Amino acid sequence: MENNTNEIDIEKNLAESKDMLQIMYFQEYSHSTNEMIVIENNVALFNTLQIYLTKLGFEDVYVCQTVKEGKEIFKNLIQSGKVVPIILNDRISKNIPHIIEELLAIQSDAKIIVETAFSENDKEIKHLFDLGIFSTISKPLRFQNLKETIDVLLKEDKPIIEDKPIIEDKDAELNEKIKNMLDYKKIISYKRINENVDVNLTMIEECLKNLENKKILVSTDEIKEIACPKCNSVEIDNVVVCPFCKKSDFGKYPIVIHHYRCDQMFLYESKLEKCRVCNTSLGKQGTDYAEFKDYYLCSSCENYFGELESMYDCRKCETQFNLHNANIESSVRYKIL
Repeated sequence: MENNTNEIDIEKNLAESKDMLQIMYFQEYSHSTNEMIVIENNVALFNTLQIYLTKLGFEDVYVCQTVKEGKEIFKNLIQSGKVVPIILNDRISKNIPHIIEELLAIQSDAKIIVETAFSENDKEIKHLFDLGIFSTISKPLRFQNLKETIDVLLKEDKPIIEDKPIIEDKDAELNEKIKNMLDYKKIISYKRINENVDVNLTMIEECLKNLENKKILVSTDEIKEIACPKCNSVEIDNVVVCPFCKKSDFGKYPIVIHHYRCDQMFLYESKLEKCRVCNTSLGKQGTDYAEFKDYYLCSSCENYFGELESMYDCRKCETQFNLHNANIESSVRYKIL
């Protein structure tokens, strides 16, 4: 009878607050004092990792949307000399090796775990091991794979509790995922929620209705979102590129000169009297040459341009597309109260 009462009390208070939910949901576990940094800008992976790591006993999981934020938290946490593991998504940057080198420069024995869809036999992944990463986690994420990696990581320090069963309360886990998404974004669409939780539509709708009844969240209005033309996902990143070569290898400069005589453009320099291209007199501004402010120079194709082109990268299938080719998805959005 006592056990039944406890279960009822837990169910009644699941939605009260994020902190209370975690305490009650994992009350059977002997939590460790381990900390973990997750550098992840994908809300779906962020939610999954947070739930998995909490189940594995990590009380403090620092989720960072940018590498810069992750490095700052890492620097602060290791001041006492402790080792704080880092989980790093290999899609968060196009130069992951450089990021790993920077993290290892901060702490030479840093335990870096890379999320990747590639195998450990892949050439690029082998290079990351050569640089000094601890391990990789295969995508899509699976709890058992993460647990095995964490077990090895903590073996010399404090083993993960293995004798306690994992609670498989799907309703509670779904509640937690949706609440985490709203903590993370404050306002989120039904379409985005649907993409980020791996359950059927009926369960999602019941969960949202339950959270609305408990005054945890409220549906607001219908919105339209840009979606991938290939897989129809709304989990996309907006990027700006050079309009000529479609790459992001460009810089912004205060003044660019267009010399009419040779019809060439080049960067402005103080006390400039001759054209840097044809080496003739620059002449008078307005008559012989023009100055353009806040112009861009692409290092890849060496073209100058005044406006960037907006492109979109799909996180799900990695398709790149522009607004003209994009799909438009409509759905209700929700806001946390």
